[in-house]
Amino acid sequence: MKKMTACIAAVVTGAALLVSGLSTSLNVSADEDGTIDTVTINTDDLEVNTTDPATGGPEQIGAAAESLLNSLLTSDSSDIEGTAKEETVYIVADANGSAKKVIVSDWLKNAGKDSKLNDVSELTDIENVKGNETFTKNGSECVWDANGADISYQGRTDKELPVEVKVTYSLDGKVMTPEEIKGRSGHVTIRFDYNNKAYREVMIDGKKEKMTVPFMMLTGVILDDDRFTNISAANAKLINDGSRTVVIGFALPGLQDNLAIDRSKFEIPESLTIEADVTDFSLSMTVTMATNEIFGRLDKLDIKDLDNLSASMEELTGAMTRLTEGSEALSDGLAQLLEKSGELETGVGQLSDGAGQLKNGIAELDAGAGKLADGAGALDTGITQLKDGADQLKAGTESLSAGAGDLSDGVAMIDAGMGSLSDGASQLKTGLDTLAGNNETLVGGAATVFNTMLATATSEIREGGASIPDLTIENYGEVLDGVLSQIDQAVALYEKSDAKTAAVYKEKAKAIKELKASLDGYNAFYTGLKTYTAGVAAAAAGAGELKNGADTLKGGTGALKDGADTLKNGADALKGGVDALDDGAVQVKAGADALKTGADSLKDGTGKLADGAGKLDKGLKELKNNIPALKDGVTKLHDGAVQMSDGIKEFNERGISKITEAVEGELEGVIERIRVMGEISRAYNNFSGISDGMSGQVKFIYRTDEIK
Repeated sequence: MKKMTACIAAVVTGAALLVSGLSTSLNVSADEDGTIDTVTINTDDLEVNTTDPATGGPEQIGAAAESLLNSLLTSDSSDIEGTAKEETVYIVADANGSAKKVIVSDWLKNAGKDSKLNDVSELTDIENVKGNETFTKNGSECVWDANGADISYQGRTDKELPVEVKVTYSLDGKVMTPEEIKGRSGHVTIRFDYNNKAYREVMIDGKKEKMTVPFMMLTGVILDDDRFTNISAANAKLINDGSRTVVIGFALPGLQDNLAIDRSKFEIPESLTIEADVTDFSLSMTVTMATNEIFGRLDKLDIKDLDNLSASMEELTGAMTRLTEGSEALSDGLAQLLEKSGELETGVGQLSDGAGQLKNGIAELDAGAGKLADGAGALDTGITQLKDGADQLKAGTESLSAGAGDLSDGVAMIDAGMGSLSDGASQLKTGLDTLAGNNETLVGGAATVFNTMLATATSEIREGGASIPDLTIENYGEVLDGVLSQIDQAVALYEKSDAKTAAVYKEKAKAIKELKASLDGYNAFYTGLKTYTAGVAAAAAGAGELKNGADTLKGGTGALKDGADTLKNGADALKGGVDALDDGAVQVKAGADALKTGADSLKDGTGKLADGAGKLDKGLKELKNNIPALKDGVTKLHDGAVQMSDGIKEFNERGISKITEAVEGELEGVIERIRVMGEISRAYNNFSGISDGMSGQVKFIYRTDEIK
C-alpha cells in the first residue's frame, strides 16, 4: 500500500514512530543574555554535541535537533538543487512561549562556485558568521561577494511567526503563571498548544478554501526525577537515564482540517500535554522544532493509482476478515475438542475398568470350563462314579454360572464404554475436520499479509532511491542482503571524505536490517503456520480411522454380549440339569457324553477368549494412561488459539479498521488534499526572503525560558 503509507502513515504514524525511536538524553544550555550556546541530543545511534563558538551561539539550539530529525527521517539535502538557501529561525521565548527575540541563520549553498550570489533578505543586523565575505544591500536585495564559497550569515527580524507556541501550566486543575507555579507541589499539567497561522488559499474540487502550511512540531522537555514522578504524555516518548526523564512529543497543527478527516474516525494530534506529580516545581528550558520538510514530498502522489489503492484496501480488509473468522473457527473447534476430550477420558476409563472385569470373568470362566471338562471325563469313564462326578459337576456348573454372570456384566460394561468411545471418536473427527477446513483460510490470510508487507517494503526501499526487484517470500532475504552490501560500499566510500553522507547511509543500513529482521520474524510465523495446518489435516485423517475402528469394535462387543448372555443362560440351564442328574444314570450318561464334547470346545474357546481379554485389558490401560497427555496438549493448543484469535482481532480493530474507516468513501478527496498540501508546503521554503529561481528549505526552533 505505497500510497496509503505516503498519505497517512508518513504524516501521522511516521511522526509517532519518529518520537518512539528516540532515547537517552536532550541537553540545552544558554549564556547569560538568553542566547542558545550548546545543544546535545543523544540517541542509541546518534550523538551530536555542537559547541563551535564560530557560529555565534544562537543557531546551536537547532543544530542537534535538525541532525536528529534528519537522521530519523533519513532525509538529506538531495531535494535541493543548484544554488540553494537553507534557513533556520531561532525563537528565544519566555516560559509561556511568547517570543522575545527572533534570530535567523541562513546558509547560501554556492553549488556553481559563483563569484557573486544574489539573495533576498528582510533581516536586519546581518552578519557573516563563517567567513569574511561582504555584501551590498539595496532594500531587501543583497549581493554577496562569494568568490566561489558558501555564505553563512545571521540577522534579526520582528516578522510574525507562522506557528505560535503557547505553554500553559496547571496545578491540581488550576491554571497558574510560571511565577505562581514555581516551587509548588501537586499534580501538574504542562500543555503545549501550537497555533498554525500560515494560510494559503487553494482550490479543492472547484471550491476555494483556506489551507494551513503543514508543520510537524517536535518538542523536548527535561523533567528531574527528584521532582517529577508518575509522568505521562500522549503522542510522546518518555526516555529516562536514571536521574531525568526526557519527554519528546509531536503534533501536527492544522493537518486535521487540511485533510478534512472526521475526528470521530481518526484524530490527528495538534497539541502536547504532559502530566506528572511534582514536588517543588522547577523546569529547565524546553526546545521545540517546527518543520514542513516531510510534507513537501507529498505533492508527488499520482492520482491515477487511486483504483489500485482502493482495491488494495479492499483486499487487505477482506484478508483481515477471513483471517479473523479463521482464527475464531480454530478457537471454537479446539474448544469443542477440549470439551469432548473430557468425555473421551471418562469413556476410556469406563472401558478400561470393564476390560479388567471382563478379563477376570473370562479367567474364571476358563477355570470353570476346565473343571467341567474334567467332570465330564470322569462321568464318561464310569457310571459308578456318578455321585462323585455329579458333585464335581455341580460345583463346576456353579462356577460356570457365576463366571457367565460376571462375563455378561463385563461385556455389558464394555458395550456401554464402546458407545462412549464411538461418540467421542465421532466428535473428535468433527472437531478436527472443522480445524482442517480452516487451513486454507489461515494460510491464505497469512500469505496475503506477508505479500502486503513485502510490497510495502519494496515501495519504501524504491522511494529511498534503491533499484530492486519486487520482494517475494522466496527472494527478499537475498535482495535485502544485496541492498545492505551496496550501502556498506557507500559507507566505506564516504567514511573519510564525507562523514555526513556516510552517517545517512549507516542509518539506511540500520533501517534495512530492522526491516529484514521484521520480515524474517513473520516468515518464521508463516512457515510454522503451514506446518501446523498440515498437522491438523493429518490429525483429521487419523481421527476418521479411529472412528471407523471404534465403530467396528462396538459391533464386535455387541456380538460378544449376545454370546455371553447365551452362555449365562446355558450355564443356568446346565445347573438345573445337574440338580436332576441323580434321577437317572442313563440320561446322565448320554448327557455326560454330550457335555464332555461341549466342555472340550468351551475350554478351547475360553482359552482364546482369555488371551484376547488380556490383550484388550493391556491396550485399554495404555490408552487410559495416555488420555491426560492428550487432554493437556489439547488444552495448550486451545489456549494458544484463543490468544492468536484475540491478537488478530485487536490488530484488525485497532490498526487496519481504523485506517480504512478514516478514509472510507473519501480516499480520492484525501489524496487530492494531500497533494495540494504538498504543493503549498514546497512553496513555503523561506521566512526572511529568497531569490527567484533559488531552492530553499526553512525550519523553526523555539526555546522557552527556564522556571527556577
